[in-house]
Amino acid sequence: MIVRGLHSSFDAGGDAALATLFYPGDDSRLDEARLTGQVPADDTDAPWPVVVLLPGINVVPDGYRWLAHRLVADGLCVVTYAAIGSLGPAGRGITPGIDLAALAPDTIGTRPSATALGPLLTQLAELAADEQCPVAGRVNLGRVVVGGHSAGGTAALHNSDPGWVPGLQGVFAYAAHTMVATALGHGEAAVVPIPAQVPIMLLGGADDGVIAASRDRYRTDDEAHDPVRRTFAEAIVRQQGDSWLVELADAGHFAICDPVDTTSGRSFLEPDPTTVDPAIRNLLGDLIAGFVATSLDLPTDASLDRLVDHPSVRHWDRR
Repeated sequence: MIVRGLHSSFDAGGDAALATLFYPGDDSRLDEARLTGQVPADDTDAPWPVVVLLPGINVVPDGYRWLAHRLVADGLCVVTYAAIGSLGPAGRGITPGIDLAALAPDTIGTRPSATALGPLLTQLAELAADEQCPVAGRVNLGRVVVGGHSAGGTAALHNSDPGWVPGLQGVFAYAAHTMVATALGHGEAAVVPIPAQVPIMLLGGADDGVIAASRDRYRTDDEAHDPVRRTFAEAIVRQQGDSWLVELADAGHFAICDPVDTTSGRSFLEPDPTTVDPAIRNLLGDLIAGFVATSLDLPTDASLDRLVDHPSVRHWDRR
């Protein structure tokens, strides 16, 4: 098996977007792709459940390719994307696609705020129905896990209602939370509920300089600012022992990215976001893979109960 990618474009709620679907390719049939580059699928685990990765603001999706490789090896297909849209005062750039009006106090939780997620799933359905496509008939959109990083993780959490994402089985987020900005009309340090009726994993780094530098968006008081832990404690209604909080020692906001693009986004808020211990990133991959497999009821060697005892886990909780 080798990992291959299919590239496509889609309309993300009015914004242009490029997506890549990573899938298991059949390395015994490479000669068939000699002229086209389209490698036939490895059908061993087909149809594959789908993992959707929502990007952070101005974070190039190539930074998540390592994670896509890690998950495809487990018999999944993974889609990354970048929409180019409004970033408010920051102009235009890479965005997970967020409808800020849907996050206002009187509308939050009543309708989807992720403008790219629905169109992306529609695009995947079209690829899966195209008989000329290597993944035709092999994508299981009835079994979906949605994950994200930073603003993409927050979008994943806010849009975790299975009524909005058919087939949703689980949600994970790194360096994300549901504390909402006062500029949207919310009170100081307000944490809003996560609508998910599925397992949730919140992951974070103990040295997250971006979350620390962003506190002015949410509060002006002198209280401790830890929106990830507060989100786990206050925003998750579901309590069935299958939702997790894991905080990694010596990990920053961009520990989930490899490589880290220091020309874009706010990576300058951390001393050197490119020097992540490979063991930390491997642990992060194992944690996500274990959570995804558990949410999809798939066999896995990555036991979450065992992984959270790793010496690089600074803090964990379960509910």
